[in-house]
Amino acid sequence: SGVGEAGMSRLDETVRPLAARLVARAGTAMTWRRAGPPAYDPATGAVTAAETDTAVTGVIDEVETGHPDGLVRRGDRIVTLAAEPLDAEPAPGDALLIGGAVHRVVTVTTTWAGDRPALYRLHVRR
Repeated sequence: SGVGEAGMSRLDETVRPLAARLVARAGTAMTWRRAGPPAYDPATGAVTAAETDTAVTGVIDEVETGHPDGLVRRGDRIVTLAAEPLDAEPAPGDALLIGGAVHRVVTVTTTWAGDRPALYRLHVRR
């Protein structure tokens, strides 16, 4: 017999906070700027993007540039964020502000704990 549903939910409850603690301990403070839907201001005629800034901690890894698919460029990074403290999922087009520099999210890979996300790995580019 395998792990029952109750066993998996207990594992989920353990893995997610553990991932959050490890990222918080090893990570760097940064700001996640989530892109929102564009808003039209009829008074000015301007269209602006609504953005939400959230303070986060992420682990930054440099990326090898020798990928044969050509999707990785010099200076690209992988930033790992814990899912537990976030109220939404990061997406391409979002930004991370790291040390005053804006890094755009190219792709997001999710690591799951059961049926809930535990970690997000963001491929970012300046």
